[in-house]
Amino acid sequence: MEDNASRALQTLRNLRQQYASTPFLALGQTVWWDEPMKAVLTVLLRRAGVNGAFVLGVHDTDYFAKLHTRLPGEARFSLLPHNDGTTRDLWSAAGEIAQLFGSECFPTRHDLTRSGTPLRALAAHAGVDLQEFLNQHTAAWGWRGLVYTGSRDTVVCELKLSDILPGIRSMLEYGFNNTVAAIETRDVARQAQLYANDLMESACECCTKQPEATLTTLYRHMYPRMFRLLLGDECPEYQVTSTSELLRFGPDTAGLPRFRLLDVFLRPDTRAIAEEAYNDAVAGSEMYALPKFGLGALPFDLVVPGIGRGTLRVTLRAVHIEMPEPRRIRTVRPVQDAKTLAAVLREHFGRDVILVGKAVTLISMLASEFIFVFNEEGSAYVTRTRHMNDFLQSHGVRVAVHPVLRLHYRTWDSAAGVATEVRLPEPMRGPFAASSMSMDRFGRVWRQVVEDQKRLLDSLAAVRSPRRLLEIFCERSPGQWRCPARRHSDLTQRLVALAEEWGKLQAVARRLYAELREARLEIARIEKERGQHFRSVAEWTPEHIARREALGAELARLHERRRVVQQQLRTNQLQRVAWGRQPDIQQLRAERRKIQLEAEQARLELVRDALLTARGLPHADHRPSAWWLPFVDPSGGWFRRVVDTAEVYVQPLVSGEVSDGSHVEAP
Repeated sequence: MEDNASRALQTLRNLRQQYASTPFLALGQTVWWDEPMKAVLTVLLRRAGVNGAFVLGVHDTDYFAKLHTRLPGEARFSLLPHNDGTTRDLWSAAGEIAQLFGSECFPTRHDLTRSGTPLRALAAHAGVDLQEFLNQHTAAWGWRGLVYTGSRDTVVCELKLSDILPGIRSMLEYGFNNTVAAIETRDVARQAQLYANDLMESACECCTKQPEATLTTLYRHMYPRMFRLLLGDECPEYQVTSTSELLRFGPDTAGLPRFRLLDVFLRPDTRAIAEEAYNDAVAGSEMYALPKFGLGALPFDLVVPGIGRGTLRVTLRAVHIEMPEPRRIRTVRPVQDAKTLAAVLREHFGRDVILVGKAVTLISMLASEFIFVFNEEGSAYVTRTRHMNDFLQSHGVRVAVHPVLRLHYRTWDSAAGVATEVRLPEPMRGPFAASSMSMDRFGRVWRQVVEDQKRLLDSLAAVRSPRRLLEIFCERSPGQWRCPARRHSDLTQRLVALAEEWGKLQAVARRLYAELREARLEIARIEKERGQHFRSVAEWTPEHIARREALGAELARLHERRRVVQQQLRTNQLQRVAWGRQPDIQQLRAERRKIQLEAEQARLELVRDALLTARGLPHADHRPSAWWLPFVDPSGGWFRRVVDTAEVYVQPLVSGEVSDGSHVEAP
């Protein structure tokens, strides 16, 4: 771990040597998740002894939340779980929270069916429809997203605190209260409750004192507060900004480096290349290429305070903003640079607007003036941004951007040494074979548990026989499954014994089907011979007539035989169906089927728990909710070990622009 620490410090020294005065930017949509973990960088910069201007930013120009399903009820805000059913498409980056060990990772329907789980049969057995069944069994554990039901198009910086306070309070109560309840060491739980109360009071006080302010105000207030929770007295004073402030677009800001990329998309000599670069970068993703937005579309959105947000389109004689109520601004001459566009928008709206790059372009916009700081797994768009930038560079368009700095945490490993006892989540009790344990033990065994659950998933996916599935459960829990497995075997043997009569009927059916095939072949052969004979006769002699009559008689006999066999098959089929409908047979089958479905339900629960453990824990390891650490370890030891074990690496936004050997992108 000392090697990791020294490498991290050397990487920061090299980065600062290359970019002597560029500030770091920690930009995030919510303070309640992993964004405050970037306080790790504050400590590392101090240890490295380098100048580290660090700006905290609230990304408040995106939509607050999105959910395509309409929700019943009158509440303006709903706290929802994420699953592969009703809330499959839920997106709530600015209003999400997770209790200790929770994450947004959820088992998908595909995951469950891959493991052999008969979802429809289990839903029918439970007496619920498939959607409700999926809602229940694919839900992420310990995570909730706050959704604004008033509108799907509400931007974060437009939400007033007076409106959102009830939703914020319910969200924090869910995360804080459930985490405190999971802490079994009393002194630690009491301190965690004090932290929870303090954070809740600070948030609510901000909302009540400034009811007409927006959610941006609350997050800008709480962001440094969360840093102080981690850093204590060593927390420096931070500049706190927001994208609505950074990306204010007007005649006085249009010349800033952050809007140079906009110029590239507007200038006649580079526009076609820029559009091709963007479209090539988003190809194969869920993001739309520019033609999907309409003629003249650019990869930028315009946020007009009080009006809304929409894609920007610039055509030969107009500027269009595709808001819920589209705006069209006629222009005297073509808009071909950022300053002209800013002047047109200022004249039309009478004030500055906010110009936000879509996911791929936003990173390049701000990376022109800042070194972006991302946690591991944060922002999945970096690779596509670099693809766009490389395309531009290869076509002669220079892209001046700073690299991204990534922070890789070993959150759970660093918990080794924390004596606090915690209650494990229900889905993790089976995998860990415990209902509670110390964080010290958890930190030492969690990686092995994750690997064990991955192997379990592979083994369960290979099981297709109910008998084999019951054998596995007998090995895992003999006290629970030995009797059902024996009963299943007994029922199977009784059905096999009773099936002797059915076997005889089936043998008759096979014989009759063989006779039917033979009769059909003979009919085809005789009809062919009869046709050939007819065509070969030039003069019908008594011998030819006799031959034709003989062939006709043979055909009639074969057709009659076919009819008889078909009738016998229908009778046989009715006999087989009647055998299967005998009450004693049906009862035996139903009882055996019940045991099989109980085993399948147990498999479903095993698979669900294994997925929540094997995927959720690594995700939370990289992106933990920052407040978990002081709640569980008020001494600060857990956070200090996270700092000591953190890895730092640089991710270039233009290939080949990292000059120092320590500046490498993680594989």
